Amino acid sequence: MRSTLKLMFAFIALFQMYKLNGQTPVCTPNPFYKDSAAGIYPAPYNDSTKTGGIDKSVCIDKDFEFPFTVRIPDLVTVDLGFGPYVLGLEGASLDTAKAVTGLPVGIRYFCNPGNCVMKVNVLGCIVLKGKATSENKPGRYDLTINLKLNTTAFGTVEAAYPSKILPGRYFLNVAAANSNACLSSDIKLKPFEGSVKSFPVPAHLELRFTILALKSGSSNLTIHDIFGKCISQTRIQLHQGENQLVIPVSQFANGTYVYTLDQGGLGVSRKFSVLH
Repeated sequence: MRSTLKLMFAFIALFQMYKLNGQTPVCTPNPFYKDSAAGIYPAPYNDSTKTGGIDKSVCIDKDFEFPFTVRIPDLVTVDLGFGPYVLGLEGASLDTAKAVTGLPVGIRYFCNPGNCVMKVNVLGCIVLKGKATSENKPGRYDLTINLKLNTTAFGTVEAAYPSKILPGRYFLNVAAANSNACLSSDIKLKPFEGSVKSFPVPAHLELRFTILALKSGSSNLTIHDIFGKCISQTRIQLHQGENQLVIPVSQFANGTYVYTLDQGGLGVSRKFSVLH
């Protein structure tokens, strides 16, 4: 309870700070990361654990927004080729127009602070925002965030994130407006008459559902990955009252998924994660 209140007050303080400065922030840093190790959050996608990265698809001709929280430390350990080296930092900055490469046409980035100058140990943020145009081809767009680090020993040093020093990958999945990735994110179903709960969080070997249905009827439970690919589809007969359902996920890769329960046009879609 105490930690929750601290997060809430930190969030309010950040918002009020920008409000008092006469600015409407394009994004608000997530105060959850105020005591985290330095970096950009969410962290880059990790090929080994299948975690991190951008868990939201860009749908052509539809509004898109995805925020990153940035925390620059006063000290950072890097490998300069001759072993670990502790580098002192005074801050970091991004070019306001050309720092993020690989973006689809129509998607831009904005910073908070607006000049993209990040202070040491002060949370900032970057938001990817816009509407991908039809000239983009569906597929994966690899991104790089190019920073200028203001060091105490070497002056301004350019650093790419991610890179060999900062491993991982950032990419955007661009999908056609009528693809599963985009249709599953649209609110097309009327609200499900009842309630749906899934557990555990995250799922490991199986995902269990407790479904309280107000009426009986045939239903479909569909699971898509974050790129819209259908992973599984199960047809079930719901009975009025409480229903139990188990979906094996041991063969799913680590990551984020979306399940959709559809009972005759009444449905609900929610995200869940798998971690082995």
